[in-house]
Amino acid sequence: LFSKAGIAAPPKTRDEWIQDTTKLNTGGNDGIYLPGQTWYALAGFIWDEGGDLAVQDGDNWKGALDTPQAKAGMEFYKRLQALGKGPKDSDEAKPLQADVFAKGKSAQIISVPGGADAIVKANPAMKDKIGFFPIPGKTADKPGAVFTGGSDLVIPEASRHQALAYEVVKALAGTKWQTDMAKEMSYVPNRTSLAGVLAGNEGASVMAVGAANGHATPNSPNWAAVEANNPIKQYMTQVLTGSDPDAAGKTASAAVTKALNTAS
Repeated sequence: LFSKAGIAAPPKTRDEWIQDTTKLNTGGNDGIYLPGQTWYALAGFIWDEGGDLAVQDGDNWKGALDTPQAKAGMEFYKRLQALGKGPKDSDEAKPLQADVFAKGKSAQIISVPGGADAIVKANPAMKDKIGFFPIPGKTADKPGAVFTGGSDLVIPEASRHQALAYEVVKALAGTKWQTDMAKEMSYVPNRTSLAGVLAGNEGASVMAVGAANGHATPNSPNWAAVEANNPIKQYMTQVLTGSDPDAAGKTASAAVTKALNTAS
C-alpha cells in the first residue's frame, strides 16, 4: 500500500505522518487502523507536548487530562484517527487489530513487533509485506514518545532465600540474559547500550529506537485503580464523538485524581 501510494520512505515527523497517512487513505483502504481508545498511543502524544496523564502535588496526585498539553495531544490523535475507519468506542482488542490488518486493507497499525506474527498467522500471504517504523516525533531529530513497560522482577519480603533470589534477579537483569532474551524473543533489552544486539531483527530494532524516548505511566501504587475503569478511554471516545474536549478533560482528570488519591 505504501508503494502504491508512492511513499518510498517512512515518515520522520508528525506532519509527514499525517501527509503520508492521508495519501494512504484512498481507494477503500484505511490510511491507518487506529481504534478510538488506544490510550498508550495518546499518552505518547501528550508526553510529546510536555504533558502527562497525572502529576504529583506533594503527597497527592492530580489528573492532567484537562491541561493544554493533553488537549494538544488529543487533537493530534483525533486528526490521525480520522484517516481510517477504526471504531471510536473500543480499543485494539475489540476487534483484534491484527485480524483487521491481516485483511490487507489497512496501511498501518500502532503495535509492538510481535503483532506482525499474529498478522501473518491470520493471513500467511502477508509474509514479507510488513515493514516497521518508530512513531514519528514532532521534529525529525528524535522519535515520538512511547509507553515502555515490561515484567517486574521482585523478591518477596517473606522469601527465606533473599540473597539467592537477588542473584536470580541480578542475572535476569544483567547483560548476558538481556542479550539472549532480546535475540530469542524479539525483546527490547533493559538498557540502550544493548540496542545493537537487535540489529538483525527489523521490528525489534525499530522498537528499540522508539523505546529510547520511552516513558512510564505515573509512578503511583494506585495506578491500577485508574486502569480498572479507565477514564482515559472514556475521555478519548467523548472527544472523538464530538463532546467538548475541555469538559471531557475535566471529567476524566477528576476521575484520575480520585482513583490515585483513594487508599487501596
